[in-house]
Amino acid sequence: MSEIITRKPRVEEIPALRDIWRAVFGDIDVGLFFQHFFDTEFCVITEFDNVPVAMGYLIPAGDIVYREKTLRCATIYSVATLPDHRGRGLGTAVVRKLIDLARESGYPAVVLCPSDDDLFGYYSANTELREWFNVSEQIFSSVPVSVCPAPLENTPAIEYRKMREGLLEGIVHIKQSIHTLEYQVMLCDKLGGGLFRIGDSCAVVECQTDGAVWIKELLTPHGRNADLTSDLNVTDLIAPIVQKFPAREYVVRRPAPIGQGRRFGMLAFSDDSHDDFYVNGFAPWYGMAFD
Repeated sequence: MSEIITRKPRVEEIPALRDIWRAVFGDIDVGLFFQHFFDTEFCVITEFDNVPVAMGYLIPAGDIVYREKTLRCATIYSVATLPDHRGRGLGTAVVRKLIDLARESGYPAVVLCPSDDDLFGYYSANTELREWFNVSEQIFSSVPVSVCPAPLENTPAIEYRKMREGLLEGIVHIKQSIHTLEYQVMLCDKLGGGLFRIGDSCAVVECQTDGAVWIKELLTPHGRNADLTSDLNVTDLIAPIVQKFPAREYVVRRPAPIGQGRRFGMLAFSDDSHDDFYVNGFAPWYGMAFD
């Protein structure tokens, strides 16, 4: 059996990485990602017989904000293994190497949003990543249209981040970089959706190729989050999105109170000095994921 070798890619191997992306994720955003984020210094591959067969990337995500402190963090993104090479631990080797690379690059925190719920247990057992972020998620197959919906205003990335930070004040969260938010805008421009202000709230909306609309982040003033426990209040708030983006279903994600919601993201710290992150009654908030 060939030795598993994980390393940074060479420039001439970029076409092979694009091929892995297409084989695992399809063509939707391969061009956007390589244009906006790709850097050989923040990529790790696993080779088999001198050919890349697995890959993963680090994205400088921004800062974890908690209390009055910030902690630089990077996101592990697009870990992928060609189908014929799965089950050999190649993807796990990539994730471990990316955690080391994050620390070497000055990121004391590294986060990952698993693509499948079963991967939480797998990564917990095989890497330093631990469950950390929760999300409240609701799915609606039909949404009543409000007679007087709040105005839906498309918002540039820099303005969205400013509003987002105000609404997340007191909640542990990832303060997304402008570069990351601009990538979300690019995805929305291609698929449909955008970054929006809805009255005193804000949302990231992305249309999916299967006819669903994902409201990947719905943020309201803290006092209203407690009121979003009923379907009626949620549908009333997203009414302007429903009017603009008709769909077969709507997936709505928002911050979850402690002990509620579903697990959404994982985190690995460079040390164990960051234990108490539960502030203001809400679990740590990951934000939009590029899923």
